[in-house]
Amino acid sequence: MDYARPVQATVAGPDLAGEMAAALASASIVFKDNRLYSKRLVKGAQALFAFARDPRRRRPYSRGNPWIEPYYNSTGYFDEYLWGATWLYFATGDHSYISLATNPGIAKNAMTLKWSRERSVLSWDNKVPSALMLLTRFRIFFNPGYPYETVLKQYHKLTDLFMCSYLEPFHLFGWSKGRKHPIPP
Repeated sequence: MDYARPVQATVAGPDLAGEMAAALASASIVFKDNRLYSKRLVKGAQALFAFARDPRRRRPYSRGNPWIEPYYNSTGYFDEYLWGATWLYFATGDHSYISLATNPGIAKNAMTLKWSRERSVLSWDNKVPSALMLLTRFRIFFNPGYPYETVLKQYHKLTDLFMCSYLEPFHLFGWSKGRKHPIPP
């Protein structure tokens, strides 16, 4: 690249760090055959997630930054905690991550306990549907039981509602005549 690529430093940003941790953790699974690279990705994911979870850094990345706020105005970071913790569990098998992903406080703050049309669609600002899908998969295939079952059962129920809401008969999303895919809200 032969043009300037400005960089901005930040001391906060659990939303951005949680998202990056999820990306690196999931990539470590993809590259598991290359053990050294996979371990390096996990180490980076864990460092980013620790940054994201640091109580001194709990302010969205965009908040108060005039360069970032107009195009990356995050509404919160608890969905990224859920997303990052879920991928880190799958990448490491460390139960502290699944404990965090099923923590009722995280679930409440990520607004996962109530269904809404807006929360049912994956976006750059909403990782809830995908995180719940991964956690439902975890519940179905691994049946972890206590102490995870209570929250995982709620996640499973919401995933069912999300999936059904995408179907045409429920009329929650617009469908054009002849179109086989929903039109986003």
